[in-house]
Amino acid sequence: MREPVNFYRFGNNSSYNRRFTWAMSIIPRSEMVYRVCPRCSAVQHYPSGAFDVIVERGSQYPDVLGCGAYPFLIVSEEVIAVWIDAGISSFYTFPVDVAKVQSRKLRDIRPPQYFRVEIDGRCQIDLAASGIEVITLCAECHHLVTRPSLAPGFRMVPGSWDGSDLFRDPDFYPRVNFCTQSVLDLAREHQLTNFRFDPMDQPYEFGSRGIDYLKGQREVK
Repeated sequence: MREPVNFYRFGNNSSYNRRFTWAMSIIPRSEMVYRVCPRCSAVQHYPSGAFDVIVERGSQYPDVLGCGAYPFLIVSEEVIAVWIDAGISSFYTFPVDVAKVQSRKLRDIRPPQYFRVEIDGRCQIDLAASGIEVITLCAECHHLVTRPSLAPGFRMVPGSWDGSDLFRDPDFYPRVNFCTQSVLDLAREHQLTNFRFDPMDQPYEFGSRGIDYLKGQREVK
């Protein structure tokens, strides 16, 4: 019998790790995507590929860089190397450079090479099973309005997960990142900083730091 797979929602933990800098804004260096849905008028506006960032606050660079301008997944070169060495390949990247540093404590520290990560792995979220009531769903662009606005947890349509260690629902939740236990274990083993992991099927608790994947150790490289 196959052992059950643990699934997690993941991203950055910048709200709770104030010693780490974060990207307050971005400077595009690729063509901008600008779309207005002809049916519901929802707007999409973001760089199509690479961009630079302006960082503020903090005294250290993290492995997962929070971004206040757009919910991109931005990780260090070390994270990419760890994933590739472990055989994780369900993603592609664009370079992200630090163009300006507004933290005095970081001005003499060389930043890591960062990358924007776009995830290829796929699943389909079962909205009803997740406790999500659909208020409106655009048939053209899939813009979704729900009650509650934040899902109490995410459950997948059986058989919709493609087996990738990194995956998303590209239709309903294209900016929510999911992963398997392997990704959490790699972050713990390699002491990768500023990740946040939460069980996929449980509510996101804003007063919590998420799973203590470093087991209480200080996130210092």
